[in-house]
Amino acid sequence: MRRTSDLNMSRLAIVALALGVALLAFGDTALAQHDEHPTDAHTEVAAHGDTEHGEADAHAEGGHSSIPHLQNLLTGWIAPLLPDSVAHGLEEFLNPIYSLGVALLLSLFFISLSKKLSSRFPGRAQMAAEMIFGGLYGMFEAIIGPTARRYTPYLGTLFVFILVNNLVGMLPLGHSATSSFSHTTFALGILTFLYVQGIAIKENGILGYLHHLAGSPKTGMDWGFSILLFPLHVLGELIKPLSLGLRLFGNIFGEETLVATMVILGYLLMKAIGGIVMDGDAAIWGFLPGIPLQLPFYFLGLLSSTIQALVFTLLSTVYIALFLPHGDHAEAHGH
Repeated sequence: MRRTSDLNMSRLAIVALALGVALLAFGDTALAQHDEHPTDAHTEVAAHGDTEHGEADAHAEGGHSSIPHLQNLLTGWIAPLLPDSVAHGLEEFLNPIYSLGVALLLSLFFISLSKKLSSRFPGRAQMAAEMIFGGLYGMFEAIIGPTARRYTPYLGTLFVFILVNNLVGMLPLGHSATSSFSHTTFALGILTFLYVQGIAIKENGILGYLHHLAGSPKTGMDWGFSILLFPLHVLGELIKPLSLGLRLFGNIFGEETLVATMVILGYLLMKAIGGIVMDGDAAIWGFLPGIPLQLPFYFLGLLSSTIQALVFTLLSTVYIALFLPHGDHAEAHGH
């Protein structure tokens, strides 16, 4: 019975995987007909070109731009059904809404998981969570030392939140809030900056914190150089949230733009081939999916999304380690 059940589950997983690949590669042809009144070259592509997310529109503040973006559920499907003022609000708060949605879903998942924890008979979700956070804790401990347990809740949450936000943009009608610098990635950088500075002041005290920013001078010559080192260290600390946010934003924004470009190109190629084969019959264009040129980039996106979440988290871990008392930090790494 157990082997039969496992076999059925394997078949179900294969069918689900096949359906997922078909959805991501070709999309729902009904979604391609959502925008019925294109007004220019960009909106014409947006009306028919995105066979995976529904549409690919090229928009920016104040008008259209040459950068394509995949359509999302809020601005592409819900906003047109609402009054203009409400629809404009959805567009303005698109990234915060998706971030909040991810935060709520993760909270509900872990709250539900916490009620089912078992040391004797752990479920698959519990084992997956233990594997992920156990692996993360191992990396944090290697950088920080035994005191890494104190900082694992924040750092682990940071990794999971960024990773899920990155991956949501790969779903049909989804959107990666981490593709916005001003709304998401810069905020994450500022949050990490405040967290690290708070740890630095708590662990070293105000005088120890300022002494660290001065380069930890000991001799008279060191104190002389500290006049130059102090403003440089302060400037370096202020640059860290910018570098964290820009790195994450640039990679995720570029990934979304690349996928959107491939979606448009796939549709245009299909249109060109169809025009040759069908001798210009345009009646079928609304029902033809484009060539799934974007499919290989989804595998690249999975890798890139994970790497960027890991890089952001590990850099935050290193920033914490740099501010820990040097004696304790060295002793922790000596073990």
